[in-house]
Amino acid sequence: MTEVTESEPRVGRDDPGVFEDRHRLPAADAEKRVREALPQVRDCVVVAARRGERVQADVLLMLHADADPIADYEPGVRAALDASEAETIRRVFVVGVDRDFPYGVAEDRDALARWHLAELIGARLPGLGPGADPVPVPDERVRVAFAGEGSGSAELVWGQREIWQAMTRQGNWLPLGGWKRLDPGTTVEDVADELAYLHSRFPSMRTRLRFDASARPRQELAADGWTELEVFDAPDGDDVADQLAAAVDAHYQRAPYDLRTEWPVRMAVVRQGGAATRMVVVMHHLALDGGGAEIMIRDVAVRATEPPAGLQPLQLAEWQNSPAGRKHTDRAMRHFGEILRSMPVPTFPPSEDPRRPPWWSAEFESSALRMALATLVDRTGADPARVMVAVYGIALARVTGVNPVLMRPVIGNRFRRQLADVVCHASQAGIVLLDVSGGTVEDVIERTGPASMNALKHGYYDPEQLDELARAVGRERGVVLDIASFINDRRAPAVPETIPAWTADDYAEARARSGFRWSGERNDPVERMFIHIDDAGPDAVLLSLEADTRALAPGQIERLAHGIEEVAVNAALRPGLETGVVSRA
Repeated sequence: MTEVTESEPRVGRDDPGVFEDRHRLPAADAEKRVREALPQVRDCVVVAARRGERVQADVLLMLHADADPIADYEPGVRAALDASEAETIRRVFVVGVDRDFPYGVAEDRDALARWHLAELIGARLPGLGPGADPVPVPDERVRVAFAGEGSGSAELVWGQREIWQAMTRQGNWLPLGGWKRLDPGTTVEDVADELAYLHSRFPSMRTRLRFDASARPRQELAADGWTELEVFDAPDGDDVADQLAAAVDAHYQRAPYDLRTEWPVRMAVVRQGGAATRMVVVMHHLALDGGGAEIMIRDVAVRATEPPAGLQPLQLAEWQNSPAGRKHTDRAMRHFGEILRSMPVPTFPPSEDPRRPPWWSAEFESSALRMALATLVDRTGADPARVMVAVYGIALARVTGVNPVLMRPVIGNRFRRQLADVVCHASQAGIVLLDVSGGTVEDVIERTGPASMNALKHGYYDPEQLDELARAVGRERGVVLDIASFINDRRAPAVPETIPAWTADDYAEARARSGFRWSGERNDPVERMFIHIDDAGPDAVLLSLEADTRALAPGQIERLAHGIEEVAVNAALRPGLETGVVSRA
């Protein structure tokens, strides 16, 4: 693969294609070798970009009509390349299966390369997959002008950089939002005013990305601009309005997002008889996280006008690049280095039942788990998140046989004064290495306290520095370190309550109502393991699990879900219960 260089790179504000043209790295010989090595492949396009000192490449395969569309072609592709080429490969896609392209693009090799390169560098990203069919067409577009405080350009702040890495790695702009019914009497003008307020009040909503010559993103904040509110007319009737709003929401969440040219907010209104009855709002994850969404909703409700507390993104970027900011992240790296040098390898032993598509997701709803967690919180005095980490760690060690357990709890970071009121992505993932052997469940809950506190203390850092540290420590140890195991506890803060003395029969009855279901499979990568914990109404907990079946087989994913419930319930019924995990030398 040879690189096309240019002495004076041009990244045009109004011509995103300029960047693609300069950054495509032709690889005709490599493409020829892939075609010759894989008879199922009728054509192949290698798309690559130089990112700093490293080259990353994706391989796009077009198959013959009789080829298996879901076979795993990546080993064959890598074998057809030399070692230095294979090291650059990020993903292998089957066009039309793993990735769809606009009409006509897939038949034009140059257009295909240019289109996909924007995804490779994280400039334009796919959404959640096929959406509404047919795509809803607005009856009107209302131009909405806005203006706010501040303008300029800066590096992405740490939280933004971490989520942008995830968005790029997963090939998904990670949409947030949905649709809702509006109060009677709401007008289209009211909704347009809200859209203008969002853009004017919050700098992240007036921010787009620019890419330098090394494909590195920068955020560019505009002082003013305009956007459009899409208006969809529907006949009278709640059902038809709900269906239309859901279709618009599906389209918004699934359409690709160009982070260079689109504002972070997609908003629409459903109009019936001249009144606005439904609103759709979808934003990409770079603009906000859960904590930012709460701040945004709070301010929108009262149309807050006082300046927000804390530092806004451009100010954050300045602080993070200051001596004080570098000292802060260096301190976190010293802590992380100790964990990386002692963590067990591999984090997940190779699965005995890998599948294609590789990434499987499941949901498990349990009222018994909620009851048991509440009992353990009441017994130990520990906070609910800490108890959940301990129970999950024990269950994960039982399934994988790996102890200590490495996990990445998502840290909201809003307790930090400078991030208190910022609406952007500020959450980051800490690192916990938890020994769950040699004691009781209560012992593990106690051990989780210092580990969780350290995760909070060090959960604000430069993610690129962590990536380099993981590579460096991996080279020291002669292994590849896998730290992509995440836990995100999104439950609402617990309200003090009197905990009943539930009996074994109570728990048995509750467990009989527990439900496990598979919720999807995908070729697009997610993390090796990601578990979200949510409230499922007032009486149950919802676990959403997504894992790479090459790390956790489908059977292990299901055992893990049930195992979390089992650990919690048995510990709730039997104080002093041993974890059942044996430490391995």
